Amino acid sequence: MEFSFWRYSATGNLFLFFDNREQKLSNLDSSLYEKWAVENKVDGLIFLENSADERADFHMRYLNADGREVEMCGNGARSILHFAHHILKIAPAEMGQYTFSTLCSLYHGKPENLFPLQMTELSEVGAIAVDDLIPQAKSSYYLNTGVPHCVFELDDIADIDLQKWGAKVRYDKRFEKGTNANFFRILDKSVVEMRTYERGVEGETQSCGTGATAVALSMAKNLGHCSPIKVKVPGGDLEVSFKDDFSEVYLAGAVELLGSGVATL
Repeated sequence: MEFSFWRYSATGNLFLFFDNREQKLSNLDSSLYEKWAVENKVDGLIFLENSADERADFHMRYLNADGREVEMCGNGARSILHFAHHILKIAPAEMGQYTFSTLCSLYHGKPENLFPLQMTELSEVGAIAVDDLIPQAKSSYYLNTGVPHCVFELDDIADIDLQKWGAKVRYDKRFEKGTNANFFRILDKSVVEMRTYERGVEGETQSCGTGATAVALSMAKNLGHCSPIKVKVPGGDLEVSFKDDFSEVYLAGAVELLGSGVATL
């Protein structure tokens, strides 16, 4: 059997998108999903499905490159706005804005320039002490922005052995399901550069939307930085904006359709 996919880049995060509203791609062996990800050199697979939540226009199911489903992907969620609007021609129930479900929450986003997405999940803020994990870090913080993240402020992120230190954090026993590790350097009061070791990819990715959100919010909470914050990643620029009380947080950045193809069983 053959299944059409669409290939996307969101500031360097690479995804394959599938229309799975008929559930033909559900419950396949995770090794097959991993095979598709490896063959196409992407960070994850995203399935647009019908949602069981009547408030949602559709459901987003996200699988990391290892073929395992996880709770959320910020850049993937921004990309699904383009996929739903421009490829599948799904009309949003609310004019100009989609509402969609994920494994744990509802998200809202607009299929317009830079595809702004309201980040509706923020939990476990500072719930796990991580100061001892990266001894050279100037500041360290843990929080969950849809998926778990550790963030570490460094004077230099260009020369850090990201594979070594990222894996050390990701597999530390204090994280039951693992965590992502983000290393950032402050350039000025509103600009930061970041590199990410991503759980499920088991290495560096060119961008991470939930990671950029985690870094920006940690800067605001711990260092007093104000909205908006530009996060420069290897694949481009992301912007995180938020209210002072963090009741509304938005992630925005470029999304690009790269092409289409076919995956086979």
